Amino acid sequence: MNTYEFFMEHFGRHLIDAEGLTAAQGTEKALSSNYTTLKGTPSRLQSGWAVVRPGVSSLQLKITAKGIAYDNRTAMEAFIDELTTWDGDSPRIFLQFEKAPVPISNLFITVDRRLIRICSPKGVASFDMNVDPDSSATIVQRAIWKRLPK
Repeated sequence: MNTYEFFMEHFGRHLIDAEGLTAAQGTEKALSSNYTTLKGTPSRLQSGWAVVRPGVSSLQLKITAKGIAYDNRTAMEAFIDELTTWDGDSPRIFLQFEKAPVPISNLFITVDRRLIRICSPKGVASFDMNVDPDSSATIVQRAIWKRLPK
């Protein structure tokens, strides 16, 4: 299964009707469409975060989609919890949303703690969870490392 198929099977299908679309087209549509929030206002996935996983994926933005768990934690809290409790048995996609949509070229699956990928509109922060961050580490890696339970 490729990244776009994984995304659509475990997250995108809850957001859009992808009939007639390839997995890549569906992924692009899901990441750039407007959704109705629980307050009734339209919103794109433009702030917050998501963790895409088999079973039930998590999303911070509360929209009317069914099949997704909504979570009020910060991105760092959610990512740290996921990374520390994840047994590595199945892939994950870690997403950070900003005003611009996450381009599908910035979408990567994390399958191993030695190469964590945090995907955002600005790029992809890649790092090894088992290695202390050095001066070249991304801000995300340092933020996660600093908050890991000791």
